[in-house]
Amino acid sequence: MQKRLLLAVVIMLISVVIFVGLKSSKPEKIRLQTAEKVWRVDTVAVDFQNVSPEITVYGRVETPRLASLNAALVADVVTVNVLEGDDVESDQVLLTLDNRDVQFLIAQRQADLAEIKASITSELNRFQRDNTLLENERTLLVLAESAVVRAKKLEQKRLTSQVFLDEALTANQRQLVSLKKLEHEISEHSSRLASLKAKQSRIEALLHQAELDLERTIIKAPFSGRIAQLNVAVGERVKVGETLFSIYDFSALEVRAQLPNRIIQQARTQLEQGQQLTAKAILDEEEVGFELVRLSGEARADSGGVDGLFRLMNSHQSLVLGVFVKLSLSLPKQESLITIPFSALYGLSKVYRINEGYLEAVSVERVGEMITGNNVVLLVRSEQLQQGDQIISTQLPNAMTGLRVEAVSQ
Repeated sequence: MQKRLLLAVVIMLISVVIFVGLKSSKPEKIRLQTAEKVWRVDTVAVDFQNVSPEITVYGRVETPRLASLNAALVADVVTVNVLEGDDVESDQVLLTLDNRDVQFLIAQRQADLAEIKASITSELNRFQRDNTLLENERTLLVLAESAVVRAKKLEQKRLTSQVFLDEALTANQRQLVSLKKLEHEISEHSSRLASLKAKQSRIEALLHQAELDLERTIIKAPFSGRIAQLNVAVGERVKVGETLFSIYDFSALEVRAQLPNRIIQQARTQLEQGQQLTAKAILDEEEVGFELVRLSGEARADSGGVDGLFRLMNSHQSLVLGVFVKLSLSLPKQESLITIPFSALYGLSKVYRINEGYLEAVSVERVGEMITGNNVVLLVRSEQLQQGDQIISTQLPNAMTGLRVEAVSQ
C-alpha cells in the first residue's frame, strides 16, 4: 500500500518537472507595435483682417408696376400693333377695336339729348305764355263777377229771369276754374323743368359714357415699358373685362431675394439710418448694380425668412420680368474676420486647427464671402482662434478632434 502511494507521488513530481521544463524552453513571442496613421492635409494660417464681407442671395425679378389692360366693351379686334416682348413708349397705340357700335350709340344719345333740350325750351315758352295769360284770366274773372252782381240786381227788380242769373253764375265759376288751372300750371313749372333737366343730365352722362367707350376702342400704353403678354389676335371678339395685354415698367424693376436671418436686423437698421446697401449681379457678361430699398412686409409661407427688395440702379434692357438673378450683397466693413476656403468649413459652423499634430474642432461664425481675384473665399469669426493658427483646408471624411495629421508644407 505504501509502495503504491510512494509511486504515485514520484510520478506526480516527474510530471511537474517535465511541465516546468517544457514551459521554460518555449520560444518568446515577439510583440509588433503598430505605428499611428498620420493624415497629410493642406492648411491655411489664421490672419485677422478688416474687410467688407459679401453674401450671395438668389432672387426673382418683379415689379409693382405690372398693368393688365382689359377690354371695356364688347367689340372685335381690328388691329394689333405690338407683339409680346416689344418695348413701347407711353401713349403708344397698342390695339384698336371696332367702334361702329359705339358710334351708333353716340348718335342715339345725341338725338335723345336734342329731344330733351327741345322739351326744356317748350316748357320755358309755355311758362312765359302762362304768365302772360294769367293777367287776362284774372281780368276775365273780374268781369264775370261783375256780370253776376248785375244779374242779381236785375233779378231782384224783376227785370230779368232766373236763367240769366244762372248763366252769369256759371260763367263766373267757369272762369274761376280756368284761372285756378292756369295758376296750378304755373306753380308746377319748377318741378316739370327740374324733371326735364334731370333727364337731360342722365342723357348727357350716357353720352359721355358712350364717348368714353369710343376712346377705349383705342388701347394705348399707360407708361413706357415692355409687353409681357399678348392675349388676343386680329378678328377675335373680346368681352368686357377680358385681358388684352400685360405691360411692365422698366424703371420700377426690382429683385426679390430672401435674406439670411443673421443679417436681417443689420439690414433693417441701416435702412432706417439711411445707409446704402448695394449688390451686384452679372447679366449678359456685364456687371449690374442694385440697391436694397426695403424689406418685405410679411414672411411668405414658402420661405423661412424676410425678403429684401433690390432696385435696379441703372436701366438694363436684358433684365426680364420673372428671371432668376444671383446677387452679391456687400455688407459694411467688419473687424477681426478670417478668410478661409470653402473646403475648410465642416458643416455650417466648424473648422479644425492643428494643435501639436492633432486636430482640434473650433466653432466659428459664418459672416459672409469675399471675392479675391477669381476665387471666392469664406469670411468667418471666432474668439477661439489666434493669429497664425493653422486650419486644415482638406476635407477629411473622418475628421474629429484627436485625429493625427501632418501639414503638407511640413
